[in-house]
Amino acid sequence: MLRFECECGNKTSFFATSDYDEHGREMLDIEDDDCVSYAFGEQSIMLKCKFCGHRYILPAYEEYK
Repeated sequence: MLRFECECGNKTSFFATSDYDEHGREMLDIEDDDCVSYAFGEQSIMLKCKFCGHRYILPAYEEYK
């Protein structure tokens, strides 16, 4: 399980679904999608708190691009 906590105190989690892709990587699903939104780019994933609007960027690592 992965946990997300914003500076404003908003919290949610991503949990494993027991579904796997063709490379053996397990899929994640968000616990409460009313707390955070996310968008995928070529170089990163952006998470946005739906309470305060603060945005976070998780950059892609070179070995996983």
